[in-house]
Amino acid sequence: MQRISITVDESLAQAFDELIAKRGYQNRSEAFRDLLKKELAQEALVNPSQECVAVVSYTYDHRKALLSKRNVDHQHEHLDMVISSMHVHATHDTCVEAVIAKGPYDKLKVFCENTIAEKGVGCGEINYLPIHEHK
Repeated sequence: MQRISITVDESLAQAFDELIAKRGYQNRSEAFRDLLKKELAQEALVNPSQECVAVVSYTYDHRKALLSKRNVDHQHEHLDMVISSMHVHATHDTCVEAVIAKGPYDKLKVFCENTIAEKGVGCGEINYLPIHEHK
């Protein structure tokens, strides 16, 4: 590992230390490495052909007549990308769906955004994770 040194003002250092304690890091180095890795991973997504995995999760009301069928049909239309999906009955009326897909960022982005934009979907989130070969 390479040692680096950074200088920050006192209020930023205090806020960082509070974040470290809240998240349970053992030291600043571990926390900084994780923050840097996350930022670099997001930067890699600037490349539209970057291979990545996406997790798209969303809520919906299962009583909406055709929504469940449309969700499943949408996944089947993208079998080249969809790896897995999980369905959870959160309440009597609300379901949570989590779909994991893999492919180039530009194609995954369209798939995930269309999934969340489907009429009847409640709140949704997308998390993209670039895939890098480890040496």
